[in-house]
Amino acid sequence: MKSSTTKPSEWVVRALNVRATLSRRAALFVEQHPNAVTDIVAEALEEAAAVEALGRKAPAIPERLRRLVVAHDRSDPGRFLSISEAAERLEVTRVTVYAWIESKRLLAWRATRRGVLIPSEQILGAGAVVPGIERVLAVIPEPEAAWDFLNEESAFVDPDKLLRPMDALKAGAVEAVVAAAHSFLDAFT
Repeated sequence: MKSSTTKPSEWVVRALNVRATLSRRAALFVEQHPNAVTDIVAEALEEAAAVEALGRKAPAIPERLRRLVVAHDRSDPGRFLSISEAAERLEVTRVTVYAWIESKRLLAWRATRRGVLIPSEQILGAGAVVPGIERVLAVIPEPEAAWDFLNEESAFVDPDKLLRPMDALKAGAVEAVVAAAHSFLDAFT
């Protein structure tokens, strides 16, 4: 189409379709780790928003991306991973993920249509999960019920304040969470 016949509305569409060019190294990373890109972008946006909220000069977050910034834990406690996504985050094989689920080192359950659901928040990095998950599952053997316990604010862990048991586990209070799991189980059975 010739530029003399291009309408102003078409200019806007063309401008929105322009994308930043990635370096060769970055493009290779995206190709090799497509599931990690979303998490990396989300973390960068969260960091920029946090810096900006403190009144410091931060890289500008494009308006179109501001809607992606949420005010909760960066690990996205509400997100569930597939076996493949968990294996990629843990940097282990899918077989290892299945073995960890079987040995109760990793909390997961089968959903009817979505396959196995693995709460992302319990994964801390390569080969690392939140300590104490297996002890909670020993008390509350049903994984979905155990996740409900870990994810809901309650006074079971600390009677003086509402606290999510998952946050207490991350802080190293495994014994307190296990005791709270027993109390939780006693209260609801």
